[in-house]
Amino acid sequence: MASQRGLFTASQGRQCGYTTDELQQARVDGALASVRRGVYALAATYHGLPPLERHLVDTQAALMRLTAAATLSHETAAVWTGVELLRPDLGTVHVTRPELPASHLSAGIHHHPGALPKDQMLTLGGVRVTSPARSAVDIARRADFPRGLAAVDSCLRAGTTAAELLTVLEFCRAWAGARGASRAVSAGDGRAANPGESFSRAVLIENGLAPSALQHAVHDGRGLIGYADFAWPEHWTLGEFDGRLKYAVPEGADPDAAGAVVWAEKQREDRFRNRGYEVVRWTWVDLYRPGQLVGRLLAAFARGSALRRTG
Repeated sequence: MASQRGLFTASQGRQCGYTTDELQQARVDGALASVRRGVYALAATYHGLPPLERHLVDTQAALMRLTAAATLSHETAAVWTGVELLRPDLGTVHVTRPELPASHLSAGIHHHPGALPKDQMLTLGGVRVTSPARSAVDIARRADFPRGLAAVDSCLRAGTTAAELLTVLEFCRAWAGARGASRAVSAGDGRAANPGESFSRAVLIENGLAPSALQHAVHDGRGLIGYADFAWPEHWTLGEFDGRLKYAVPEGADPDAAGAVVWAEKQREDRFRNRGYEVVRWTWVDLYRPGQLVGRLLAAFARGSALRRTG
């Protein structure tokens, strides 16, 4: 189990002296979780795993039952290689098998066709996975623009080069979804700090308000104030995505420490405003209401322009 991400097969259980009836009774009693037909884990451990870690275990279980050679790909490969994703599909294990004539979904495993050059694959702990660049392009071929852009941004942020992405894109240029992938790769930017910022930029681009700058440095007479997530300097407007990590409050921090972090962020915003900038903040919820966000930004643009005219 230690070498199999906490899993064991029914045959391995029998080799250790357990009968089939004992294994089934342990599952009925809730001691064991049936991760895949004939593959078990300790229920308390398995059900307590965070979603990404559980997907790793689900993938390991799938590999233990697959009889055909397969390479982990798409969202599954991204999880295995640490590429951050936006709204990933963690209920399905994705593999690529070049010999297939068409894709198909069977028992929670999506089998994709597609050639796999050696430079688009890695081996991690004996498991073949597609490279981050190939995984991002594969995701962007199938996903909507925000999710595709988030995958591309995450790859760039982690060190994948634009040239690597373009090489994969050229290889896949005649495949289904290549146009959508091309759009995501063209708009990709590793300065996006997390998938939420990528989602934000996708919404802004789709609504004709692509930011002029990312991680925009703002200074005043005291020095560097900070870096705004998004900026439209021509409109004297800054945009800030308030994800859960924005305030960087340490886990378990006492109320005074948490308050100090929030107070520091307020002072930072006050300095932005004193410098003459309009500041628009939004959260995850706002990204699902793009019309309202666009309205707030346009109003800020108008105020910023008006201040420049009257100033």
